[in-house]
Amino acid sequence: MRRLPAGFEPQLASLVKAPPEGDAWLHELKYDGYRIGCRIDGDDVRLFSRRGKEWTDSFPEVRDAVRALKVKRALLDGEVAIVLPDGKTSFQALQNSFSGGTRGGLTYFLFDLLHIDGDDLALRPLDERKARLQKLLGKRDRSILRYSDHVIGSGKAFFGQACKAGLEGIVSKQRALPYQPGRNAGWVKSKCIKRQEFVIGGFTDPEGSRQGLGALLVGTYEGSKLRFAGKVGTGFTHKSVVELRRRLDPLEQKNCPFDSRPPFKAHWVNPVLVAEVAYGERTDDGMVRHSSFQGLREDKPANEVVPEVALTHPERVLYPEAGITKLDLARYYESIADWILPHVKGRPLTLVRCPDGLAKDCFYMKHSGVWAPPALKRVPIKEKTKTGTYLIIENLPGIISLVQMSVLEIHTWNSTMADVEKPDRIVFDLDPGPAVKFAQVIAGAQLLRQALNTLGLESFVKNTGSKGLHVVVPLAPVHDHADCLAFSRQLATTIARHDPKQYTVAMPKLGREKKILIDYLRNNRGSTSVAAFSARARPQAPVSVPLAWDELSPDLPSDHFTVKTLPERLARLRRNPWARFWACHQRLPL
Repeated sequence: MRRLPAGFEPQLASLVKAPPEGDAWLHELKYDGYRIGCRIDGDDVRLFSRRGKEWTDSFPEVRDAVRALKVKRALLDGEVAIVLPDGKTSFQALQNSFSGGTRGGLTYFLFDLLHIDGDDLALRPLDERKARLQKLLGKRDRSILRYSDHVIGSGKAFFGQACKAGLEGIVSKQRALPYQPGRNAGWVKSKCIKRQEFVIGGFTDPEGSRQGLGALLVGTYEGSKLRFAGKVGTGFTHKSVVELRRRLDPLEQKNCPFDSRPPFKAHWVNPVLVAEVAYGERTDDGMVRHSSFQGLREDKPANEVVPEVALTHPERVLYPEAGITKLDLARYYESIADWILPHVKGRPLTLVRCPDGLAKDCFYMKHSGVWAPPALKRVPIKEKTKTGTYLIIENLPGIISLVQMSVLEIHTWNSTMADVEKPDRIVFDLDPGPAVKFAQVIAGAQLLRQALNTLGLESFVKNTGSKGLHVVVPLAPVHDHADCLAFSRQLATTIARHDPKQYTVAMPKLGREKKILIDYLRNNRGSTSVAAFSARARPQAPVSVPLAWDELSPDLPSDHFTVKTLPERLARLRRNPWARFWACHQRLPL
């Protein structure tokens, strides 16, 4: 006998381009409403939003209907929506119901049962949970409570029927898995209608006969920055636009909340309100077009509204030994966006792609050819004998697009497109031979640091996610690639000459099994090194991680941190070990 959980932590579905196939999946209709968990403890029935906020008073009809169930204690999961006469659910109608609109058609679609009368079902397979739920609900076709039925397999066909009927989409779930709160590969959603939540950052004045406001200025968060995503000027009723203005006026502020000020005369507001928006398309720079306001979302904090990039085959396993899927890798980058973006933004890329994961072949991709996902920029760069087209990351959707391409490693130039001929860093790659212990690599990094200090240069260290270490020297972008290469060659050669038993600058592997290669060629024009916080194409999904110098230890090997473990480290850090990196505008002592 298990205790009834005190609260509600929902499992969430991630957006994909197409539903998965196969009988391991079941598929349900996607409802256009509020996700609601229901906790039953005798006569005490409580409704909770997906953030754990109590919403019992908002849906008294649901509370009363649940009380009629023949159960003493239970935890239910579902979606409250309003069903229109044509059978579709409408978020707009649900919003209107809170301000005096009709509540006819209010329905609680139930699709999961996590606990019942002392029996904890959360660890049981979804098939079993749904069977128990259906038995509990019985026949309630015209009730406020309705069982969310499903089909097994045939995801593509079911999705096509849903879209043809004008519905929002479907949710696909793995039948054999337990209930897992948060986002993971077990639940995915496919949308027929393009809709997304956006944060309201401002509004324009009304024109003509309209009252209240002209258009909403909306955006999404990428890390800690609110990126502008366009104007929403339709979809309002007279009542909703007046109510919106009433909610927005107390939030007005002088400063624009967007990271880049939109070119509009506007009232800026504290970005705490979230709007549901339907739209026709997104431009290459992420702007919404043909957008329509659907209502405010009271169940989602503004800081959780991030761009949605749809993944195909999110369940595809990229790292078989670690059990990491394409969706898992995307969630990793989403969780560390603030950390990785400064290291990759605006830099030409070389990528390691593994279309079928590590189980099959991987290859380096330097040029982008004729195609790239819309969230990635393609830029031409002159090379020795031709012009190559490179991919550039500008934001989190760009990184997620690389995951969609099954990219397992992100390598970057030492310069950005702001001044591609002037590097803003030098990288020394300490690559140990197979007979070299990690303690020796640490000693080599410390020696290199001391040499740089003697020359008046501050340096930073990161592991590579493989066997070595990178010593990185930030620079003001004033020297060209040739100067940076010449400086790094001279320093590396000097160290190797003074201790030839320990160090070498010779690239051939034969003969350096017991030595550390100080690879200065990372500083040649067009050469790259693995980006900080990038995953590596190795079995346990290790990550290249910036470290404090005093963290270096033989007990912390270079492949210690992984996609699974690094977010925990970052959450524990009191300060960024590379906090000074971006403020070091050093020049080489040439």
